Amino acid sequence: MKSSYIVNLSCGTWRNRLWFMGENDNSATFEKAKKSLPATVSDCTNSGDFFNRACTHFECHGFLRIQK
Repeated sequence: MKSSYIVNLSCGTWRNRLWFMGENDNSATFEKAKKSLPATVSDCTNSGDFFNRACTHFECHGFLRIQK
């Protein structure tokens, strides 16, 4: 069974709430992905780059972005 996971992100003036879908028992993995995100996006030059890297980061941890 799948569950939704939510993260609030910001880069400069851009702010967004992103929803991801993952396995029910993956909340610990999602928290780990959230904690390791700053290292992935630390050198982003704009919000578009930040958004793309953040989505890829969560996908690499097994979470697919969904629209809500």
